[in-house]
Amino acid sequence: MNLKRNFAAALLAAAAFSSAQAADFDFAGQAVYNTDVVRISFSLAADSAEFKAWTDSWQAGLNFDPVLQLWAKAGNDYSLITEVDDNDQLGPGQGSLDAGIQLLGLSAGQYLLTLSAADNYANGQLLSAGFMLDGSAPIALVDWTQSSSNPNFPDQKGGLWSIKLNSVDQAAVVPEPASWALMGLGLLGLVSLNQRRQRKA
Repeated sequence: MNLKRNFAAALLAAAAFSSAQAADFDFAGQAVYNTDVVRISFSLAADSAEFKAWTDSWQAGLNFDPVLQLWAKAGNDYSLITEVDDNDQLGPGQGSLDAGIQLLGLSAGQYLLTLSAADNYANGQLLSAGFMLDGSAPIALVDWTQSSSNPNFPDQKGGLWSIKLNSVDQAAVVPEPASWALMGLGLLGLVSLNQRRQRKA
């Protein structure tokens, strides 16, 4: 009897642990340029039976055609697991050019999910190699013509992006270097203003 009770308690504890660890995340924002790359860092505390990430922002050409890349932490870099341009079979609200990644058996560890506009694909197997449009002059999405756009209708000009992640432990959008620079300038301005006030006082 005690053995059955202990086994049942262990099963309940395991179920509670796995449900406490796994969560679904939903991120959205606005891209401005064709060179913009959204980065979402996430972790798995334990091996995942099934991992899913997908976009639902294409909206029949209202917004740009997204591409998803999944990277695994590899030392001081990230190694490419997969890159998917189109897959609209993973979640509600997806359109034909939305992207999606589904993997059975993703190991515990640190990962990075990136979203770029087609055809700004990964340059290689390491994140440090960058993306195909790196170094090119950024073009505002409202002025840019994607290769997948309809030549008879000026679609895919919007900047909305939206990503869903299933069953991960922690996830957060990583600010782009330009955003960090702006935040740094803002902090410097606040420090300078504070020093001036202290001198006057």
